[in-house]
Amino acid sequence: MKKVLLVEDEVLIAAGVEEALRDNGISVCAAHSSGEALCRLEAEPRTFSVLVTDINLGSGASGFDVAATARILNPGIQVVYMTGRCENIEAAGMQALTFLKPFDAEDLADQVRQMLVG
Repeated sequence: MKKVLLVEDEVLIAAGVEEALRDNGISVCAAHSSGEALCRLEAEPRTFSVLVTDINLGSGASGFDVAATARILNPGIQVVYMTGRCENIEAAGMQALTFLKPFDAEDLADQVRQMLVG
């Protein structure tokens, strides 16, 4: 089964995105810090088909760092970034789809579902 790793340090945003993904029939595992996400990726590198990560994760590694590690451990993983800062969209460039906060969690879930079936 294809699974999504959601990495978001803001609890309310994480809950909303996780609910939207589950409501769309997507299996999701949530991590609330970069450290937790990296532990999950290292323990189960091939479990996740899509990484949905905030870029700014407070202290520790950034979403860019989590994505880089995910791509080393699982080169086929697809990445979706979330951010509240416009400059982060520019930094993400063409390497991944980026959603600017606030966004509609259903729109993100639709995009992830398309990534999983495509």
